Amino acid sequence: MKKRMFGWNNAILALLGVPLMLVSISTILYRDLLFRDYESFDLVDSDNSVSILFVGNSHIFWGKVPKQLHIISKEYGIKIAYKDISRNGAHLSRTKDEAIIELQSGKYDYVVFQENTRLLPDNIEDFLAIIRLLCDEARGNGTIPVLFNPAVADNSSQKVYSEAYLTASDENDAILVNAGDAWIYAYQMIPGISLYAWDGMHANNAGAFYTACLFAAVLFELHIVEIPNNNLYKGNDALSLAQAAREFARS
Repeated sequence: MKKRMFGWNNAILALLGVPLMLVSISTILYRDLLFRDYESFDLVDSDNSVSILFVGNSHIFWGKVPKQLHIISKEYGIKIAYKDISRNGAHLSRTKDEAIIELQSGKYDYVVFQENTRLLPDNIEDFLAIIRLLCDEARGNGTIPVLFNPAVADNSSQKVYSEAYLTASDENDAILVNAGDAWIYAYQMIPGISLYAWDGMHANNAGAFYTACLFAAVLFELHIVEIPNNNLYKGNDALSLAQAAREFARS
């Protein structure tokens, strides 16, 4: 009897596991379908553009940061061609081979590297090692490395991430887009703003727009005083966010 009960319990657990697995797969697909930018701006007419390769995870494509940067910069006469090879939950150690192949093509002016936040704070040496490898590869192919430190909901953890990215930036003489600390600054300067999506971890359209403005300010020193008509974020605080990004980049 006990063996039979044990068998039934296993069968029930297996049946319950199927819908949970389907929910997990659906969530990943939902993220990609809703938030990933499938419109092609990757290296079209790149001879007359600033070409950027994005390598990271959902903190890059959630909210369409590359596309928002493309829209903002175009308004100010800077045409960006980009390719985003970011993956859900990706670690740089797993995407480095694809990134290196892209870099060896010699197509890119800049490459943006963003590590999975779960790697830190317990594996800082691994983080520094993979950043060192990728920055060396980038420079060897004539590409300027850029490190993107994304915002995380926990400010105490953010300090650890920011320090790690600052160390990596200094060690490799890489440009740092410090969105983590920039978001803290924005919340202090613009009361009532909302930059996080419903999951409390990723950027909503406002957060992605603010991050794109930070990229524009750091890479191109853009001073955004007018919001493009085709901007993906239509909030009344868009100009305030753009100005906050500019202020933080200059601080």
